[in-house]
Amino acid sequence: MTGVFMTRADLTLPVLGFPQDGDVMPFEERELVFRKTGWLARHDRHLGLEIVDSAERRWVVSGLVPGEPPRKIWWRFGRAGQQAASEIELREIEREDFAVTRGRVEAEARAIFEEGDEALVAIRAATTMAELSKACFEITVRGQGCRILSGDRGIPIRPASEVASRALLLFAVVRLALGVDRSKIVEWLGEQNLLGTMSPEEAEFFATRRVTEQQRTAAGWELERLIALLWALGLVDMSPAGEEPDLSTVVEIVPPAGDMSIDRFLAAELKPARDIAAMAERYRNLLREAEEKCARNPSEENLNAAEIAERRYIAMQWIVNPDRISWM
Repeated sequence: MTGVFMTRADLTLPVLGFPQDGDVMPFEERELVFRKTGWLARHDRHLGLEIVDSAERRWVVSGLVPGEPPRKIWWRFGRAGQQAASEIELREIEREDFAVTRGRVEAEARAIFEEGDEALVAIRAATTMAELSKACFEITVRGQGCRILSGDRGIPIRPASEVASRALLLFAVVRLALGVDRSKIVEWLGEQNLLGTMSPEEAEFFATRRVTEQQRTAAGWELERLIALLWALGLVDMSPAGEEPDLSTVVEIVPPAGDMSIDRFLAAELKPARDIAAMAERYRNLLREAEEKCARNPSEENLNAAEIAERRYIAMQWIVNPDRISWM
């Protein structure tokens, strides 16, 4: 059958993607399918990607047309974004009943989650693609960690050097939020070749001449993700849930403010993958508890507890999910 470009395919969102090597992927937006397919292409995993939409139609990716490399905006410190596909070629195949699709997802989930896990329960209870897609998000986020906890030693996690570099950038964001001179921070980051590893959001934050109070507050919250990364590197203890971390401890450790040399900091080793995965699951449970408390009483204390748990949870999942989660 002749292929059709995705922009012209009558996709009914949300859709699920089934790569040939496993790991179901939920997509709420067409643009997310483009981005993920481009990522798969860079790892030679895009061909044969099967897409099932909410109308029970199915396609497989048969090719893609590379887009123009994005231009780097002159005022951004960060590097230009990765090249995306301008078009994705699909070949339509036989339709698939929703119950069959749900069964395929359940089979994959059973290999990841223990019986009774809420993710598995939600997958089995799904009656629409929207519900199934939402349940599949747990596979994307928690799948690697659960495999590690089940004893799979072949799961790759993010390199310690990348985690340490990310911690340095987070500390730079926190310092700027605290009023440290921007030019000094940027100069030091440039000396360490870290400017090009900024996220787009961080690049815009450092390019902003007048930081608003809202931006300053948001940047200050990055301390929570920084604590999680420093804990994973074995450099600090994790402060109890709901308790604000001790900023002075961070300042005493992390370069350039701390006593530790940059070389020693970047040479820090990660804790065992199982310990990081277990801590991620712990904070996931704490997040669920905090969300339930917020639903009953949206007090500032409960909202802060949920924010802390979510930021630490995502930071640790970023470590154990190098192929699934990008830093945002």
